[in-house]
Amino acid sequence: MAQYAILTAFGRDRPGIVAGLAEGLYQLGCNLEDTSMTRLRGEFTMMVTVRLPEGLRAEQVEGRLAPFIAPLGLTVVCRDLPAGAARRSPEPDLPLFILSVYGADHPGIVARVARVVADQGGNITDVNTRVVGAEDRPVYIMILEIQLAPGVSPEPLQAALEDLKPALGVDLTFRALEQVRL
Repeated sequence: MAQYAILTAFGRDRPGIVAGLAEGLYQLGCNLEDTSMTRLRGEFTMMVTVRLPEGLRAEQVEGRLAPFIAPLGLTVVCRDLPAGAARRSPEPDLPLFILSVYGADHPGIVARVARVVADQGGNITDVNTRVVGAEDRPVYIMILEIQLAPGVSPEPLQAALEDLKPALGVDLTFRALEQVRL
């Protein structure tokens, strides 16, 4: 039975990080499956689900990757992924929505929006945020992908988000995401 691990890598962004990490994992006999990578204010971060070759345990990966990533200055953490979490299963055909949030930056935006989504039965499946603009007038941008459970109507969530707008002083746009079916 295949063994899986979740690997997190982070460090100062520079060219060649993805190549070095991917080559190192390839040389160890690992297969990269699901990945998420981004740069946050000059810092690189990556999470990847890795199928491990027979005989390689998750706790060995960090040490064996060292020759490949040492020049890159990355910190790597790798742990076993439970069999149930690693199993690939068809994604349920549930509606997806995109929520965009724009406004003056202040504490509590993510917490309050996430609470409204959760209270209305939404599951946040992806989130990206950025602070842009001048230091004295920062603007917060947040994009969320939200999945609703079967039978859950988006209208109550949309209404709750509309009610939240004045309290947060932000603009919110909630719309269905067109999905490609394979």
